[in-house]
Amino acid sequence: MKTGAPSSFATALQRVTAARGAAEVVALLGGLAYLAQSLYYAHADMVSMDEGTYLTKGLLFATGVYRPFQDYGPWTNKMPLAFLVPGWAEAVFGPGLRTGRYLSVLLGVLLLLALWLAARRLAGRGPAAAVVWAMALNPGNVMLYSLAISQVQVACLLAWSLYLVLGDGRRLWQLVLGSLLAMATVLTRQNMAPAVALVLAYIWWQHGGRAFLWSTGAAAILFVLPHALYWPNILAIWAPWLPASLTPFLSAWRPVLNAASVSVQHFDWITRLYVFWEGMRWNFFALAGAVLTWILWPRRREWQSPVHFRAAVFLSVLLVTLTAMHLWAAIGQEYCVYCYTVYLPFFSLAGVLLVAVSFRSWVRRPGFLRQALAALAVLILGVGIGFGAQQALDEPLLNLPIPRTRNLRILPGTNELWRSLSNKFGWSYEFQQQVLPTAAGLLFAVGLLALCLAYFLLRRKARLQWGAAVSALLAFFLLGSLLAPTPVFSGSSLPNDCGLDVIASHEAAGAHLAQLIPPGSRVYWQNDLSPAPLLYIPGAQIYPPQLNHWYSYLQGGDPDQLLKLGYWNEILAARWQQEADFLLVADQYVDSFYANQSLMGDFDELAPSPPVLPCESRSVIHIFRRVK
Repeated sequence: MKTGAPSSFATALQRVTAARGAAEVVALLGGLAYLAQSLYYAHADMVSMDEGTYLTKGLLFATGVYRPFQDYGPWTNKMPLAFLVPGWAEAVFGPGLRTGRYLSVLLGVLLLLALWLAARRLAGRGPAAAVVWAMALNPGNVMLYSLAISQVQVACLLAWSLYLVLGDGRRLWQLVLGSLLAMATVLTRQNMAPAVALVLAYIWWQHGGRAFLWSTGAAAILFVLPHALYWPNILAIWAPWLPASLTPFLSAWRPVLNAASVSVQHFDWITRLYVFWEGMRWNFFALAGAVLTWILWPRRREWQSPVHFRAAVFLSVLLVTLTAMHLWAAIGQEYCVYCYTVYLPFFSLAGVLLVAVSFRSWVRRPGFLRQALAALAVLILGVGIGFGAQQALDEPLLNLPIPRTRNLRILPGTNELWRSLSNKFGWSYEFQQQVLPTAAGLLFAVGLLALCLAYFLLRRKARLQWGAAVSALLAFFLLGSLLAPTPVFSGSSLPNDCGLDVIASHEAAGAHLAQLIPPGSRVYWQNDLSPAPLLYIPGAQIYPPQLNHWYSYLQGGDPDQLLKLGYWNEILAARWQQEADFLLVADQYVDSFYANQSLMGDFDELAPSPPVLPCESRSVIHIFRRVK
């Protein structure tokens, strides 16, 4: 049988979707499921500092109060579009969390539409519907794409870029527009720079030199325009990414601040390993699907077409390059280890499209080497998913009741598993929290392999496709994709479901602030949740470095130099407290303000705001008004 022939699974998929419009109906239902979840998370999810900075800085930039990269302005630590796009929306539709999150919901739907269109053109209606459901069944990314942060903006731009450039028969205007959208991802987040080079390389490979030249020229012009507009301070964006020895001309944008950050944390290798596997769980369909694709990668002549081969190579290189880069930037560094999981959704859709583009060409009768690789992949995935799901599995596993025993005799009653193991082996509870879920994952993987091997041995005369190990990997992939909404395959340390309407609570707290604080007042802000409540105070004069909370707060350093670059320290904090008309202080910091009698003598305390987060009673904002 030809290795590129459709499998029984593919044939079944074709039959299910053969009825006219059936696949479209299935895709529409998936889209509605995605939209319903997105709207829920937009209202129910906790608010992060990043959301507040994108919205608040964006509004300041969009309304001309400050310019991106301006001296003595907000810390512009991302490219301009990350702030300007939500800022323009705030300026048009009104400032507030509702505008920012509804914009993200809309971008998420547009992202889903682009993926469906691309998959339908390259793989057919059935796989396109499967792609929609793969996205809808991933609550982690649906949640992330519903927040007012740049992930959904970048992913939407990338999805439409891929739709425009992938495949054959693309018109020149589509390729040029696709390259412009790819460049727009970089003008949103600088970490997407390799994507542009890879998109342009693919255009050359698939569509020829003329299309490449037009696309490269258009992308270059779009890249130059904001750099000319914000020159030269925009160079500060690139300085941390480029080796100092090769770019001495950027030394002016690598200032020596003689100050220490208070937000840097240090993580051991166990934590880094956990974060790696949390990223796999959060993006299981994309990453495990890519591994499955590479194991079953056919010889070039056995691909469905040269177009599919080139698209699969491009998507693979795009996924590997961006994953490796973000793996190094997060887990390989100290600044933000846990950011790895939220970095992957920028581009993990490439893995989703890779599965759709390639699955019809997968090798159907893999040899010994592929079977060995598949068995190894099942074992590694089982162990890794178990280890990464320890926060979801540790309590039910450790508290599993087992019979009490002594000297090989069963005694009346039961005991928790962890207590029995602790009594017998001296294992600590913390050690078992990591070991037992990992062992459970290994046992599941071994059991799945054994089950598939037994089935194939019983049916060996039927000359079944795939083989035992590859079938086990396929089963693992399908089960993991279907179980993505469960705690085992969904992340656990990212923004949490509040369960109540955080948009309404923000609007209530914002209305309270706006009622007590006159327009144009100078406002001192000390919080660690989100600066989004500041959006509701008309014309408030804020101190921009405080928008990033403790991430931009440094110990020591020259105050003027820090302020120029968007940072603050203790000296600046004291200065702003003395000149502010109002102090807005989070509940957890208010005791230190009460203790400062000389400061409190200049202020009256007004009624605090309602809780900014309805599920956090201490998320009130204390309001102090200057009286002298």
